[in-house]
This record gives sequence, structure tokens and C-alpha cells, in this order.
Amino acid sequence: MEWPNIYGNQSVSGLLSEMVIDEQVRLYRKRTLYKEIDEALENKNKERFLYLTTELREIMAYEQR
Repeated sequence: MEWPNIYGNQSVSGLLSEMVIDEQVRLYRKRTLYKEIDEALENKNKERFLYLTTELREIMAYEQR
């Protein structure tokens, strides 16, 4: 039996690349959000804190799907 060459198909390869990039962008944004949330807490900036935590919750909810 011959194994299918999934990497030879450009559409599949492109989709896999897009998924990897999307995941890395999301991880980077989460890291920066944690830093920005810490800064908002240090500066006692409630409005910024609420905005950032809302965005973080949205990302985390997306990951739960």
C-alpha cells in the first residue's frame, strides 16, 4: 500500500501552513496580552485592563472550540 503524499497537494500544504501561522500569532498575542494586562494593573488603568481581559477571554474561548 502506498501512502498518500499530502504535502504534494498545494492546497493542503497551504492550509497546514496557515493553521500553524494562525496558532503562532494567537500564542504571541496571548503573551503580549498578559504583559499588557500586568502593565494596566500596575498603572491602575481599569478601562485598559477590562479591554485587554475581554480580548484574552475571546482568544481563550476560541481555543476551547
